[in-house]
Amino acid sequence: MMLLHSDAPTAREGLNIVMNTPWKESWNGRCAEAEVDTEEFGLNRLGPYVFKFAESDDELEQVHRINHETFVDEIAQYEDSGEGRLVDKFHEKNRYFVAMKGSRVVGMIAVHDEAPFSAADRLDDPEALDRLQGKILEVRLLAVRPGVRHGIVFTGLLWTVHQFAWNRGYGHLLISGIAEKVPMYLRLGFRSLGPAVPCGRTEFMPMAFDLDRPPAGIERILTRLRGRSGRRDSSTRKKSVSLLPGPVQLSRAVRKALAEAPISHRGAEFIDRFEKVRARLSEIAHGHDVAIFGGGGTLANEVVAATLARDPTAGRGLILINGEFGERLAKQGARHGLRFQTIQESWGKPWDLDRIADALADDSSIGWIWGVHLESSTGVINDLPGLIERGQRADVRICVDGVSSLGALPFDLRGVHLAVGAGGKSLGGVAGLGIVFAAPGACRDIETDRLPTSLDLPATLAARGPRFTLPSCLLAALDRALEVYDTPAARTLRYQQYAELGRFVRSGLRSVGIEPIADESCASPVMTTFLPPNRWTAEEFLALCRSWGFEVAGSSDYLRRHGWVQIATMGDLTPGDCLPLFERLRKRLRPAETADRQEVIAH
Repeated sequence: MMLLHSDAPTAREGLNIVMNTPWKESWNGRCAEAEVDTEEFGLNRLGPYVFKFAESDDELEQVHRINHETFVDEIAQYEDSGEGRLVDKFHEKNRYFVAMKGSRVVGMIAVHDEAPFSAADRLDDPEALDRLQGKILEVRLLAVRPGVRHGIVFTGLLWTVHQFAWNRGYGHLLISGIAEKVPMYLRLGFRSLGPAVPCGRTEFMPMAFDLDRPPAGIERILTRLRGRSGRRDSSTRKKSVSLLPGPVQLSRAVRKALAEAPISHRGAEFIDRFEKVRARLSEIAHGHDVAIFGGGGTLANEVVAATLARDPTAGRGLILINGEFGERLAKQGARHGLRFQTIQESWGKPWDLDRIADALADDSSIGWIWGVHLESSTGVINDLPGLIERGQRADVRICVDGVSSLGALPFDLRGVHLAVGAGGKSLGGVAGLGIVFAAPGACRDIETDRLPTSLDLPATLAARGPRFTLPSCLLAALDRALEVYDTPAARTLRYQQYAELGRFVRSGLRSVGIEPIADESCASPVMTTFLPPNRWTAEEFLALCRSWGFEVAGSSDYLRRHGWVQIATMGDLTPGDCLPLFERLRKRLRPAETADRQEVIAH
């Protein structure tokens, strides 16, 4: 099995490296400088196999020969020079872990931590590595002999690397994974850093693994391995995975930002950061002006309602309802005295654009439409581009609740009058900041003397820095969360990761007979709502998930009324985080079809 990319030169080029470099002395020197405890990292036992550093000349020679067998003889990635050995071009800085059965090397994997990294050449976004927190350890050249390609050897090598990397304080593992194996890497907890790129007769995808928070399933496997080996380490911790729409699973960078010492919202440091965050949000929305309020998405929608109510040119409106949050818009609009009609669809169904077009044709007094982009009560994505097109034809202003969709999928607001978002949902920050996007000139006619001070959008847009007190920790958290949206390539990658994760969750549910409320054609990448299986009540299902270490949503009044529960995949989550939940459900719901899931990481 060969899973990670080889950048090895020809065997003859590699031989020159060995002949001209005192490699073993260099290795020992690096170990001494790094204070590597070879007793700590040099011996793991699983069944008949020992996992250790390659130390002797004989072990290193076997490493070169197994490389040749895998990358030359088996997959023909490199030409055969006739030497029968293949020495990696990074040999001087590599450390090799080997799986030994007696004196024979049956598997090997190489690591190094010195730039340049081979995966960097395959990055569509050159800054992707700069955004990884902590020191990087690149993992390469995974090879296992054909006769022992099973879970123990493969798993033991990865476990040994993980144990070494964790205890030496590395932040991320970096790999170039074979494109066809990407689903397996995602289950393991790796995240793609860019699209796959061709190399020879195959394609490789640059990917990274956050060592600070391995997926729950991998933690369980590591715990099992420690028990089988009789060793103990500090690389895993019991934790709960948040599959809630709030609080979302926070990345290490965001948690670190939350711990920063508070600073004054009137100070230059805070104001500079505030304006940087506004600029980043504007780029995500393709150029809209941005206002940030102390509060959440509900507060941001109050700002929209108040602004429409104080705009003498707004006229009557049309509010679209196909779930709980569309109904809330109608309630907020009524409280602010807005004049409007509604179009209602069944919960779980998307907007009917034809009905909307008919309503606009029948009533020329309609001046604005307001709807929810991602109706998170049901997990339905509504057709915002289609709505914008209908609105432009009728010269009607479009207002959008994007609380859950901002950060989850492309958020192009060109053609939108006003829109809202929140810092604590799909962006991956912390609840407490409401965001309002306004098209240039959208507030030109607002009668500000009739606006509540705290909802004054024109004044908030015009101010440099916040008008009123904002906690610096919330702004710092949002600033760090936005780093993964810094460039167009980074944003595209983030949206792809969310889409992959959403498909993974829906597929996992269907594999145990659970059908999401939203049809696949309009399914949200970050919110999946469904009825609990097996005639369980929502409370029973939530308690069961909690006992497995997963916080699943189902306590909101609107979910209780329908008996629904939902999995939210917002924030710092991977398929590997969610996989154990589906494994548990499969064992409960389809026990006869469930085999030992330890082997999942070997397939």
